[in-house]
Amino acid sequence: MQPIVWGIAASGSRCCKEVNEGATEMVSSSRMRARIVLAIASALIVYAVPSAQDGQGRGSTPVPFPGINAMKNPYRMIENWPHLGNVKPGAAIGIIPDGAGGTWIHHRSEPPIIHFNAAGEIVKSFADGMFVQAHGFCRDRDGNFWAGDSGPFADNPSTAGRGFQMFKFTPEGKVLLTLGKAGVSKAGTDTLVGPTACAIASNGDIFIADGHWPRPSTAQQDGDRIIRVTKDGKFVAGWGRHGSKPGEFMGPHALAFDSQGRLFVADRSNNRVQVFDKDMKFVDEWRHFGRPSGVAILKDDTLIVSDSESGNPIGGPPDAPEGGGNALRNPGWKNGIRIGSAKDGSLSYFIEGTRPEGLAADELGNIFGGLTGGCEASRSGGCLQKFVKK
Repeated sequence: MQPIVWGIAASGSRCCKEVNEGATEMVSSSRMRARIVLAIASALIVYAVPSAQDGQGRGSTPVPFPGINAMKNPYRMIENWPHLGNVKPGAAIGIIPDGAGGTWIHHRSEPPIIHFNAAGEIVKSFADGMFVQAHGFCRDRDGNFWAGDSGPFADNPSTAGRGFQMFKFTPEGKVLLTLGKAGVSKAGTDTLVGPTACAIASNGDIFIADGHWPRPSTAQQDGDRIIRVTKDGKFVAGWGRHGSKPGEFMGPHALAFDSQGRLFVADRSNNRVQVFDKDMKFVDEWRHFGRPSGVAILKDDTLIVSDSESGNPIGGPPDAPEGGGNALRNPGWKNGIRIGSAKDGSLSYFIEGTRPEGLAADELGNIFGGLTGGCEASRSGGCLQKFVKK
């Protein structure tokens, strides 16, 4: 399908260090001390040894934590849920709860998009053969799905001419439009570096996180950004660049809006969650939720963040905090799901014993985690996990 040609970019605000009221100021030493104390308090040490995943130097097998989890965990995972039938388990990177206890997933298997009901049975599936690497999944206000293809994580001649796109589907699986050019990784108004996530703004526009690490050598190496498009695919604006300063990104991996319309960005390779106001002006950065792979926010501003990579050797750019290559990422932190508040950044709960990249939650109290490795060992019976209150 021919890609839609995006319009001219609107001017966006340059991000700077600002507080919630929009006035620029330096972060006080007391505030910094508070952050450090909170980060230390929420960190749980973990040691890891390398173990290749998918032949791309991603992932490892952590050595069991020698202590205990001092944070409360009011959740339990449902065993043997969902029921895949003849579908081969695949990395469950995109998750959209259906509001009735079930969920849609975008995973790295065939068919790539599946709807499970609350009982875990397959209700619907579509999009066979369309994706190189499933990445990014959201549902707009018209009920249509946006599903991304970040392209390969490393040089792979077999995927030439494919990937680096985002598709808009009806609930029945009909393709309505395509963003990006197949096989072209570039930060442009009609091309994508490698979409990883999307979220729907209050007016129906779609925000897309663009730029995955690791990435192939043929991909643009410095185009990490957040972009905004209309529901018709017209390019509106773009923000950020590759880097580690406020408003810069290094592999933005998940997006979520809070009740104030602020955008929370899982800036994974920078080991932080960045918060932006409605005008995409920088508000704050939070590092005490670990190395964020997934982020979800409920109506009451409960903030849920998954950490799948801390303490593991993962490919990254040369200017990553831990260095390039397959360095040990964010050492000293334990994998799992941290639950707190988007209002003040406080932490309340920690679900350990899981390493989900994909993450979602519904207003019924369910939390869904999507594994991208170790699925065969999961008590859920695959890569998708459902957590409920004990």
